[in-house]
Amino acid sequence: MSVLSSPYMSSFVGFDSLFEEIERMSSAKQSTYPAYDIKKVSNTEFVIILALAGFNQDDLSVETKSGELTVSGCIEKKSHAEFIHKGIAKRAFKRTFRLADYIEVDGAEFKDGLLSIFLHREIPEKEIPRKIIINKETGK
Repeated sequence: MSVLSSPYMSSFVGFDSLFEEIERMSSAKQSTYPAYDIKKVSNTEFVIILALAGFNQDDLSVETKSGELTVSGCIEKKSHAEFIHKGIAKRAFKRTFRLADYIEVDGAEFKDGLLSIFLHREIPEKEIPRKIIINKETGK
């Protein structure tokens, strides 16, 4: 690991893996296919929408594991049709999204060539900040 000289970094202890992840992500080449949107519905609800024209539900896979959501698609070569112009991309893909702590996947829906994945944040009660009452010292 390299030494980080920013004054802000000196206040982070034990976050080596976080800095390694940031370095890994900054050097990774991201594919732009398929196009997607991430929509914030509320403070606790989100939707990831992927544009998947030419795919059907059986061609797609959505999985979560170890804080990552992976969406992949592959179309079996079935048609021997002759095209005059072929502009709809139907190539195989694998798109991975890193999920923040406490983000859960509720389900997915495929309609009109758009795959919508519904997510919500559910913070455990023990993680919710609570106010501590400071008692007045009593005389002894």
